Amino acid sequence: MRTDEKPNAATLHITVMGSSQVGKSALAVRYLTKRFIGEYRSDSDMLYKCVLTLDGITQPVEIMDTSASCEESSDEHLQWADAFVVVYSITDKDSYDWAASTVQELSERRPSARVLILGNKSDLGHLREVEEVEASTLALRYSAHFSELSTAEGCEAVTDALDNFLKEIKSHRHHSGTNSGNVSPKQRKLSVTRMLGSLIGRHSPPPQPITELIVLDKVERNKLVRCSRQI
Repeated sequence: MRTDEKPNAATLHITVMGSSQVGKSALAVRYLTKRFIGEYRSDSDMLYKCVLTLDGITQPVEIMDTSASCEESSDEHLQWADAFVVVYSITDKDSYDWAASTVQELSERRPSARVLILGNKSDLGHLREVEEVEASTLALRYSAHFSELSTAEGCEAVTDALDNFLKEIKSHRHHSGTNSGNVSPKQRKLSVTRMLGSLIGRHSPPPQPITELIVLDKVERNKLVRCSRQI
């Protein structure tokens, strides 16, 4: 892609979450260094910006790497993302418990968002503390995607898992007609306010009939009687 060529697709916002030492930062870096074209940079708050190719189409993506839990994250922070990648280590049960709690809270605070649960360090099976069936059952319970991989073994598994997830997010956005990636939480609140205002106006009760007392003199009463007889 030429440096002056800009993609037309709306940016996909992805938040990668996980407790410390689970390899979530290595996951993001391995994926982006393997797949990026065009711009690729990391800000001080670990926000990676790049342009990928998905099915031959350029797609801008922003990936935020954070160790903050849902409880520590503001609504604005959670609303920023179109989808979440929740990472744990198969050798660390505590990290899985952290991930399970995060997935549960995401289902409550962002029920429409897509979630991918990733079990990292699959190359250390002899140190496994989290069985694959336990994590896959969690994914089924919350309608999330799930995969086990190892960032230490190379980029292919990471690339396949995240590519498929991004394609699913893009397809869901297309079919649902949403473009949340370019809508701020403030704009969303305003949109909801306008919608509620229109609904209230549309379903407000009809105006009540007004009763007025009309006083007629003798001549006007006679005219009214004659007209009623003709009718």
